[in-house]
Amino acid sequence: MRIVIIGNGVAGMEAALAIKQREPAAELTIVSEESDHFFSRTALMWVFTGQMSHRDIEPFERDAYTRFGIVRVRARATGIDVPGHRVLLAGGLPALPYDRLLLACGSRPRPAPWPGSALRGVGYFVTLQDLEWMAREVYPTGLADRPPRPDAHLDLSHDDSPYRLRAVAAHQRGQVAKQTAVVGGGLIGIEAVEVLHAAGHKPHFFVREEWFWPMALDAREARYITQRMQAHGVNVHLEHELEAFEGDEQGNLKCVRSDRGSFAVDACVVAIGVIPNTDWLKESAVPLTKEGGILVGPQLATEAADVFAAGDCAAVRWFDGSVKPEQLWYTARDQGRVAARSLLGDSATYARGTFYNSAKLMDIEYTTVGLVNMKLDDEHDWFYEEQGKVHSTLRIVSQGQRVIGFNLLGRRWDHSVLSAFIEQERSLPWVLDNLQQATFDSEFVPRLRIPRNVLAAAKGP
Repeated sequence: MRIVIIGNGVAGMEAALAIKQREPAAELTIVSEESDHFFSRTALMWVFTGQMSHRDIEPFERDAYTRFGIVRVRARATGIDVPGHRVLLAGGLPALPYDRLLLACGSRPRPAPWPGSALRGVGYFVTLQDLEWMAREVYPTGLADRPPRPDAHLDLSHDDSPYRLRAVAAHQRGQVAKQTAVVGGGLIGIEAVEVLHAAGHKPHFFVREEWFWPMALDAREARYITQRMQAHGVNVHLEHELEAFEGDEQGNLKCVRSDRGSFAVDACVVAIGVIPNTDWLKESAVPLTKEGGILVGPQLATEAADVFAAGDCAAVRWFDGSVKPEQLWYTARDQGRVAARSLLGDSATYARGTFYNSAKLMDIEYTTVGLVNMKLDDEHDWFYEEQGKVHSTLRIVSQGQRVIGFNLLGRRWDHSVLSAFIEQERSLPWVLDNLQQATFDSEFVPRLRIPRNVLAAAKGP
């Protein structure tokens, strides 16, 4: 069997490993435009700050493809000939024939919609190429540990490619960026803020909404994060509607203009979300949603014969009946495994479990589990803010008598324990009595102690 996988992210690699474990003789080819080797995208910020090298964020040894019997093709896929069972490639490379095809092409930065977005000095922070661009804007010599240059045949100058080599304003000006900015209040945005701060900058942070990351945090939680960012010297600008990027005569960024005024900026990261990396499929017979997600069924098969999809590009059914991508590392991993079994003929279906995620927002630990900010019928919050040696917030969301979600800042929590509370349909009083089971703090962190009167109020008469 000839199997082709487009994309060597976590979904593509998990699928490849599962296929080779089950069918070692399968002819398996992975096509990747971005990189030669599978790497952890969530660790790009640690490479930027010098805490890890490029090799450090590669989970497998570089000879793993050879040992597993996987052929790598570094190229840009440009379309699929579904009737002919072929993947079309750029750069004059011959089309790749397949018996089964897995699309694991991930996501790409949502393009900046404002005038001046093509100026040198405006970029993103999602891909390996974005990492190198950003480092070359703010460090005199860029990254000491640079990723391998692409193969000679690979055209990364294509304007539509999220992996193109972006021109650097600092090289045109003859000096590194002095004042940086980030536009967009989400996880990628705060990561960009954090790495720029680590590089010695006090960046502007433009957020269109009333508070930072409203899809995940409420106003109280966002205020906590914003105060910490400001304490680190970040210039947080809430309720700013961006209008344009303005450049100098050489085409380099010199200013960010919002409805509140103009700000001198010579490098700006746009972090307004990601979208499925599926533009190259628009002329192929693979059904897409309006937002660009690849429509799949429970077995992650598309309506195109022998074509499957997994990861950030796949539009799956959510608990509320909507169909859209799940853009999380662990869901991509799980989908890759299911897609592998499905394309090999097993009766495998994908069903998302309890949602969870964890991050570090500046120096604040963040854990979310279950459903929060969903505005469901009969949904209500219990909130407690700890002020003392440890500053933390706890928001526990209930629907009726059962807990359905947790949003927790400032301490470390074991998401598997919290997931079990939700799946067991525990009540708020029971959860509060047993919350210590989920603590994951280090040895010397003071124990969380919620005042008795607060607990009594939560438990009711």
